[in-house]
Amino acid sequence: MEACANIGVYGLNHGSQLSKMRVGDKLVAYIRKETTFSGIGEVTKEYYLDDKPAFEGGLFPNRVGIKLELFPQDNAINAWSLTDNLEFSQGKLQWQGALAGGMRKIPFADYKKIADALSQAAVTAR
Repeated sequence: MEACANIGVYGLNHGSQLSKMRVGDKLVAYIRKETTFSGIGEVTKEYYLDDKPAFEGGLFPNRVGIKLELFPQDNAINAWSLTDNLEFSQGKLQWQGALAGGMRKIPFADYKKIADALSQAAVTAR
């Protein structure tokens, strides 16, 4: 995610979800390996194909432009601490699967709760 934030681009090998993104759509950075929400942002450029290398580990030609604010790891939010209060995960034991595979749509109310929790963690850390 840090590389994506630095270059302002998010890419995948498949474009099914990215092709639905519109400028101004809100984003939450979910780090699967750490099970944390670690950033917020928005789409700045709609879906496009690009075969120019931009990422390590693959071409990922299906892309959207993004502006992403990543929070220091100390301010990341353990996703488990919020899942009981998020619509997309309520009552699901395997909610992580809903976020696997790249970009997923979640309710705006969930985005707001995650963004507020990240902002609060940043204020508390100061």
